[in-house]
Amino acid sequence: MTQHEQTEEAPDAKTIFHQPVMVDAVLAGLNCKPGANKRYVDCTVGLGGHAEAILAATTPYGKLIGIDRDAGALEQARARLKPLSDRVHLEKGSFRELADIMKKLNVEEADGFLFDLGVSSYQLEQAERGFSFQKPGPLDMRMDVESGPTAADWVDRLSQKELKEIIQTFGEERWATAISRGIIRHRSEEGPIRRTEELEQIIWRAVPSRFRHGRIHPATRTFQALRMVVNDEIAQIEAGLSAAIALLAQGGRLVVISFHSLEDRAVKHCFKCWSQKKEVTSEKRFINLYKKPQTADPAEISRNRRARSAKLRVLERAA
Repeated sequence: MTQHEQTEEAPDAKTIFHQPVMVDAVLAGLNCKPGANKRYVDCTVGLGGHAEAILAATTPYGKLIGIDRDAGALEQARARLKPLSDRVHLEKGSFRELADIMKKLNVEEADGFLFDLGVSSYQLEQAERGFSFQKPGPLDMRMDVESGPTAADWVDRLSQKELKEIIQTFGEERWATAISRGIIRHRSEEGPIRRTEELEQIIWRAVPSRFRHGRIHPATRTFQALRMVVNDEIAQIEAGLSAAIALLAQGGRLVVISFHSLEDRAVKHCFKCWSQKKEVTSEKRFINLYKKPQTADPAEISRNRRARSAKLRVLERAA
């Protein structure tokens, strides 16, 4: 799932609609053209916004495989893409499973891969998922609710040192020491932390009062750090990109949208290594198409505030 999606409930309908970020740049990056008989893989199909746009831009022959860890999102995508079902195949899975999914489908290569990283507003707006400190709910944060420990499990079992390192590394939080100490204190005095509102209040109290009313909420970076650890996001990104690059057809393109510095740093490093052949052992040749990442224009940012932090990079297999 992705960090960009503006969601709204349609009247008298269970299907959630959304507007994906940087659609035109994604289509240009993938080199989508009418009538193109090509296969694309949307590795973060989410609610199906980008997938729908790719299929529309390549009508009537373009085909798409959509993958997501979130079973609920896949249900929404399936409903949205039903009119195009003859050109779509959806699979539940993580980035690590990309190669296995392609093998299962007997697909040896694809002409385009899209990764739209981060958490989606669809996930953020579901209180029971525990991604947002703005919505009281269980401290879960799993993109795949069917597997793995929750954020509450991580917070309950980690030491103060481990919590500090996670919050510093994945949240780039200056108050990581105070926040981690506050968590340990709460655990010893009041028991396990099970709710988003509990953790938010612990963080609020741990941050010095003069820093509580800045541009972002004091809990933002800690929640981000926990989410990234719960979902093993950086390792998943690296595994997914490696699988995609191995499966990219000649002339094909890999498009990645990231939303914060840690994601973009990982993508930038991978693209640099591949374009300079530092981590490529075959005769394949890759071109990093943009020296600097593409960003959303002011008009889109005004419509969708999440687009303001989006960065899009494109790698092409030239030979």
